[in-house]
Amino acid sequence: MSRSVQLRAGHLPFATTAYEADTDGVLRPVLPSRCVFAAGAETCSIFVDHYRSRKTGPRFPLAVVGCSKHPQGRYTLYPPGHYPYGYEQLAPYSPSGQLLVEATTRQPAWQTTLFAAVMDAAEGECWPSESRWFQPYDPRRRRTQHRRLELAGRLMGVHPGLDDGARERIATRLGVATMILLDGAGSWTRNCKARGTAIMAVLLALPIRASLLDRMLAAGAESDLWAHPQRWDAARAAWVTPASSDSRQPEHRRATTGKGRSPPPTNLTALAQG
Repeated sequence: MSRSVQLRAGHLPFATTAYEADTDGVLRPVLPSRCVFAAGAETCSIFVDHYRSRKTGPRFPLAVVGCSKHPQGRYTLYPPGHYPYGYEQLAPYSPSGQLLVEATTRQPAWQTTLFAAVMDAAEGECWPSESRWFQPYDPRRRRTQHRRLELAGRLMGVHPGLDDGARERIATRLGVATMILLDGAGSWTRNCKARGTAIMAVLLALPIRASLLDRMLAAGAESDLWAHPQRWDAARAAWVTPASSDSRQPEHRRATTGKGRSPPPTNLTALAQG
């Protein structure tokens, strides 16, 4: 994420909601009954202003909504697992909000997200700087991998541009031991593999609970990657602010490192969220 995009993302509301198929099979948002600008017992009148077509990221049109009672501006309703101006999913979630896991290991399908670039880097696989005319087309590019490593490094709290105070807050949001982030920051270099390894150490330590996505989005806000997220909880008819949802959770011990990246999963299943 470039600095200009990062600044724009930080000044707009970051709202997420589930998307479900209508009678025609078209994904539509579960529309909130209150807008993100409402306070107290204020009532709202939310409407869909238009739909944004997306060739990357969610790859289906996203609703841009407004409120006739609170005309502060329009904002996009992002589906679970996505973030402002993102090209790839942050975490493997279905549009309706279920965590997608591999059928055999029951672990999150990180290979389908921006962390695929991190997993390749950790194995020493740097993406090609350009394609050759005699080689099959490969959309992966070194510049893209570099950008995703930078973003993932900030998100996981190991980027050297973060101070120790921010690193501690990110560790708390993620629910992992601060020492893992400190170790990763200490080993961060220009080397592709070293960066990937530092990020993967934190990723593998993440507790896989119902709050996984909330914790990751809250960590991104602490890293100034986007505004503090708000998630519409239809069951409670209320906005949930993930930034404070897990702040008092105890830190988790260091996780053991996996044996390397497996091929992209072909058999994913949805893990119900509690």
